[in-house]
Amino acid sequence: MNNNNKHITQLLENIATLVEKADYDSALLVYASLFKQFPEFLSPKTEEPLTKSRATHIHNAANLARRALFNACHQIGSTSRIKQAVNMLCGVENKVFQHKAQKPSFLFIPDLPSSPFSAISEVEGLQDLVNKLSFSKEAFLSCIKYANDNYVHEIGEVPKSDDWKRLSENWSSMHLMKGGHFTDHAKRLPNDVRSLFNSPLLAHCPTHAPEVVISVLKPDAYIPPHYGISNIKWTLHIPLVVNDNAYLEVAGEKRMWSAGTEALLFDDSFVHSAENPAGEARAVLIIDIWNPHLTKLEKQDIQLLMREYSNWSAQFGALSVLDKRFY
Repeated sequence: MNNNNKHITQLLENIATLVEKADYDSALLVYASLFKQFPEFLSPKTEEPLTKSRATHIHNAANLARRALFNACHQIGSTSRIKQAVNMLCGVENKVFQHKAQKPSFLFIPDLPSSPFSAISEVEGLQDLVNKLSFSKEAFLSCIKYANDNYVHEIGEVPKSDDWKRLSENWSSMHLMKGGHFTDHAKRLPNDVRSLFNSPLLAHCPTHAPEVVISVLKPDAYIPPHYGISNIKWTLHIPLVVNDNAYLEVAGEKRMWSAGTEALLFDDSFVHSAENPAGEARAVLIIDIWNPHLTKLEKQDIQLLMREYSNWSAQFGALSVLDKRFY
């Protein structure tokens, strides 16, 4: 038996002892150490035959990781809908969506009013923010030339289809704020413009949100239908460079861009797509806004939930999905 096998055997014996004592938190920490040192043991290739013992350890590690998430988050919630959302996030309850066209991939708050598109006037104070952002449009236009990141990689898992492959070459971006923190690109903006993103209207719940990003859709580019990750926020689009042919479609409702379009506000947890069939690029400023129907306490709940989830994910997130490939 080589040294690696001896070390793995020792860790597994330690886990067995801890589980026998019902010390599941410590057992999980040993699983995390095992995964860090010997990831191939708990994450083998899918075509590789698994022994019963090894399969059991993969299953146990994932279950203990998910248990840790529930233990960290289950007491969060000032309202019944937040408590239910936490249960769904932790896998204790199945997600049941309110609308056929709404299916956020990460966090879903039930009984939270929303619709595919909303008027700017539905969010108190948003009109003033839109006016100030629009007045500062030249500052954002000067940043477009730096929008060279691949935006497809920023929106989560997407199908491996030809449409998405083509889009990766035709959809670029530049983040001014990511996960609630300003990026180095934000330094290109004047201080008074950058300060606009400190508005309490933005969905401040790092590391989940907010994002502020300049999105550039090249000529003849098409974004296939997809879902956002949460319904706690609405998405504000401020036009920078638009044309009469480009459009945004949400849950079957299509809105065309034009020079007179002030802004578009929509819930990206609904299925949505976009296209720019024109011969010039379309560029918009994208900002995450709180769903205005959340209470102040619920926003605080979500901020706490995101902190706990982020801490858990850094430690045990990879373990929690190990068994998805085999079960």
